[in-house]
Amino acid sequence: MNIVREEIELQVTTPNEPGIFGRVLGTLANAGINLRAYCVLSEKHQEKGQFNLVTSDYKKAESALRSLGFKIKTARVITVEVDDRIGVGAEIGALLASAIIDIRYSYGSSAGAGRTLLVFKTSNNSRALKTLQ
Repeated sequence: MNIVREEIELQVTTPNEPGIFGRVLGTLANAGINLRAYCVLSEKHQEKGQFNLVTSDYKKAESALRSLGFKIKTARVITVEVDDRIGVGAEIGALLASAIIDIRYSYGSSAGAGRTLLVFKTSNNSRALKTLQ
């Protein structure tokens, strides 16, 4: 059974420096916030890093990270918890394509316990939510 939700993703801009990964995730851990999925990007010659975070409590996470002075934006995303099996991502992609929904970006998180959490930012989140439920 798939669990489909619209959730808030935090888009956190940080300095691109050694230790920033542990600092961001440690701040969330110290605040008692569960990190459900994340995507972290930085470029070798850029001064900034980008964290996309789906957490158990985005408001509390936003407050904790703002206290460090990071720039934070929020975005609505669709999360889909699915059985961890071959082809499930392709099936979701096909469903969204048939509904003429563009996937702007996606990432996932699996702990190997038989379930995977996939995160999608789409061109039409409300239609994606209905399509995938």
